[in-house]
Amino acid sequence: MKWARLSLTAVALLSTAVFAGDSLEEAFKNAKVTGDLRFVYTGGSQSDAINQTAPVNNVNVGSIAAELRYVTDDFKGFKLGLGVQSAHDLDLQKRDSTGATDYASEDDARNSVSTTLLSEAYLQYTFSKSDIKVGRQKIKLPLIMTSTAFALEDSFDAAVLTINDLPKTMIKLLYIQDWKMRYGSDATTSPTQKDEHFDKGMYSVFFKNTSLSGLALDGQYLTTDENKKLWDAPIFINAGGYDQYYLQAEYKLPIDFPLSLAMTYAGAHYDTPSVAGNDDATLYGFKVSTALSGVKFNLAYTTMDDEANFPGTFGHVPDTIAYTDMLTNNAIFAGVDAYSIEALYGFGIAGFNSGLKFAHYTQSEKGYMNSGTTGTIATSGRVGNRMYLDDADEVNIDLTYAFSGALKGLSTRLWAGYGTYDVPGEDSFTYARFYLSYKF
Repeated sequence: MKWARLSLTAVALLSTAVFAGDSLEEAFKNAKVTGDLRFVYTGGSQSDAINQTAPVNNVNVGSIAAELRYVTDDFKGFKLGLGVQSAHDLDLQKRDSTGATDYASEDDARNSVSTTLLSEAYLQYTFSKSDIKVGRQKIKLPLIMTSTAFALEDSFDAAVLTINDLPKTMIKLLYIQDWKMRYGSDATTSPTQKDEHFDKGMYSVFFKNTSLSGLALDGQYLTTDENKKLWDAPIFINAGGYDQYYLQAEYKLPIDFPLSLAMTYAGAHYDTPSVAGNDDATLYGFKVSTALSGVKFNLAYTTMDDEANFPGTFGHVPDTIAYTDMLTNNAIFAGVDAYSIEALYGFGIAGFNSGLKFAHYTQSEKGYMNSGTTGTIATSGRVGNRMYLDDADEVNIDLTYAFSGALKGLSTRLWAGYGTYDVPGEDSFTYARFYLSYKF
């Protein structure tokens, strides 16, 4: 949009004007420099359930990355932020993948990138309790999120206005012009790895409110009218654009025993649906949380209607809003019901936390038929581009530890899962991600 480009230019010119003073030197001298070093390993077994486990089927990939961030000190409300990240593939896989179905290569292109990227380049202006940030930045919201799953991270060229002047309320207004993916100039020809430019832009509004005692409300809406396909796996969106919304309420009961109830309602409308006539997708989620003897428990349920898949969270993060989110499987496909139970415990060890989570999936035949446009269950585990999750199970273990003392800033995480699928052939799958990071 012309007005968006003009506004970006205006802010850039304004920043030049206000920085033109004697205090500019101090703003840069007192800048804050932070960064982190990251190692990520991903490994998966070979399974015949290749539609359910792609693209991590039979992977063996490791990479390292470093990111450096520089933010100037405040000068008359303005700050300038810059960030650069660089990654190196450790070549653990047999060879680079030649395509989406080349499972013998052991490669996952998301974690085998060797490149250097400009990850952040923004100007931020703070006024009252609010601020506006314009330029390349990372975003963490339920329906738009920077992926941190692998060594390199995504960014967005965007304008984000954050309003904190209302009592116990936060509002964000967003305009996104580009989605800068983590693959850089070394990306393959796959459309799922190329940067996305929005000719018409993506617009969104997010809010969070805690005015009522014990009750937290948050919601988001986004819309775009792009005339090209959006390749944000696992739910690709046809040219024409879509509208998406999300609303969550969580209530902590005013009783001595720790108990909270949460509910999510979400939906989407596709201008050009994958299945003709199936314009709308609707998702409901429910969660009960409690604690007993220091162990936190979450019992959750997600249900998708039969008509269409839910778009998920934009930016390589499929099911952030689903309480039943798992390492491998996503409860955002048409006709899927997901049930999960989770236990979290720290064993009294400072900096340590462990999680054990089990999920069971069912899927209606009608939902399966509307989860894609081709494929059958009987011929193979791949079933075309349809997703078959009926009678699937997955168990996850998630172990995290943050060091202290002389090793403060160093942390590790092991996230592993085992799944079974009701498809012909070898229907089990084991997958793990190991993270080692140091923040300074």
